[in-house]
Amino acid sequence: MSDAIKDKNRDVNIMVGYLVLFYLAWTIKELWLIEYIYSFGEIISPLLEALIKSLLWIVPVWIYIKFYLHSSPISYLKMDTNVKRGLLWGVVLSLLLGLCLILEAYIFNGVSFHFSLSFDDYLNTFLMAGLAEEIVFRGLVLQELNKRLAFWKANVITALLFLVIHYPIWIYNDIIFQFGSHIYVIFIGLLFGFVYKKTGSLWSVILMHAFHNYILSII
Repeated sequence: MSDAIKDKNRDVNIMVGYLVLFYLAWTIKELWLIEYIYSFGEIISPLLEALIKSLLWIVPVWIYIKFYLHSSPISYLKMDTNVKRGLLWGVVLSLLLGLCLILEAYIFNGVSFHFSLSFDDYLNTFLMAGLAEEIVFRGLVLQELNKRLAFWKANVITALLFLVIHYPIWIYNDIIFQFGSHIYVIFIGLLFGFVYKKTGSLWSVILMHAFHNYILSII
């Protein structure tokens, strides 16, 4: 076996190992530790949740890129390229996506909006979800898969992985069998991947993800 093939197989094995450990750790946190984390009050609990998410999502990606890929995490994740373009398209597409969700909720379903949101909503549902989840899925996983697969295949697999990461909290909240949610999350994952590729900036999808979650929270 050539060195190139060995290196390729090693890269695949390490990525698979990372994903297995990542999903295992997040499942344990969402199914068994969530009540303990949220037993410390309205301020400490969200801060603890954000810290744990940073340690499980962002830090391992940073370490993987810096010490295994020998790259700058900021540059690899495309957080320092096309910044203005990414922010511009992030804002524009967020507003369009938000408008579609609001029209669908208000006109077709008659849903009223509520703007009384908690500190936890702002910190974890919007900020940390947009940042951490895009760093992992579009920033790392999609790019690593796209090294070996056509973009559309890499994007589909990433969207499916993005779906599965929602399963622990869906199981905890007993909504795992709402299959419309599965289709919707896959669609959002594919959309974020496409936008990331077209803008060449992680900031576009970070903004879209955060704003998307905000709209869903007020509906």
